[in-house]
Amino acid sequence: MKRFLRSKTVIACAAVLAVILVMAIISFAVQGASSPVSNFFGIVTKPFRAAASSISGAIGRFYSRMYEYDELVEENERLKKTIADMEEDIRIGEQLIAENERLRELSGLTESRRDLTLCMANVVSRSSSNWESAFTISKGRSGGIEKFDCVINEEGFLVGQVSEVGENWAVVSTLIDTTTELGAVIQRTGDTAAAEGDFELMREGLLRLAYFPEDAVLLNGDTVLTSGVGGVYPSGIVIGKIVDVYASEGNVGSYASVEPSAELDDLVQVFVVTDFDISE
Repeated sequence: MKRFLRSKTVIACAAVLAVILVMAIISFAVQGASSPVSNFFGIVTKPFRAAASSISGAIGRFYSRMYEYDELVEENERLKKTIADMEEDIRIGEQLIAENERLRELSGLTESRRDLTLCMANVVSRSSSNWESAFTISKGRSGGIEKFDCVINEEGFLVGQVSEVGENWAVVSTLIDTTTELGAVIQRTGDTAAAEGDFELMREGLLRLAYFPEDAVLLNGDTVLTSGVGGVYPSGIVIGKIVDVYASEGNVGSYASVEPSAELDDLVQVFVVTDFDISE
């Protein structure tokens, strides 16, 4: 019995060895082929490997996009700062150009009007009232400015008159303010008249020209100058141009509307005439 079992065991071992040998021979003969076990495990794990690969790719893309997003945010901030710096440079450049132009025009003004003593001041605030046209400047009594001083711009055009003075500030009522009254002359004809503020015309940025001779012929576009009568305003300062003439019979009640040559809403700096030679 033992011999039988021993013989059966030997046969089984031989069979196993034979199978192993055959498998080894087949594996050697087919070198590039996968083993059945590998194929089995490959088939079973394929969905898991595909899912893992997909998840890994998604995570990689997510972090890549997050990194790119952070870079875009930083780049956007850098571009915003660059644009802001460029805009500031442009503003400064425009201010310097405007300042240079004002100084050039002032230089020409001081050459052509040596009879005027000027004090430069900055416009610091404007009146928001509908009943007046005025602004405040950065110079006052300490700068030699007095009430009723004439105020012009860098081109030599009339702006108005000082109406109130503090130690280091002054209020300027513009020439369209209702308090304005000054002698005027029409440059083309030499006719004298009176320029005055008018409430209705002030809303349109204009002033009134009246009391000219009955035979005076006024035309749209005529230049109106200060006459210098009364000694408050220097003579020959440009007030503005006539835009409309409202004539009546015999010129009684006739008047003209005048548009100031100075751009009153855009004033940055003005020049107060603190002294001038009075023309006889």
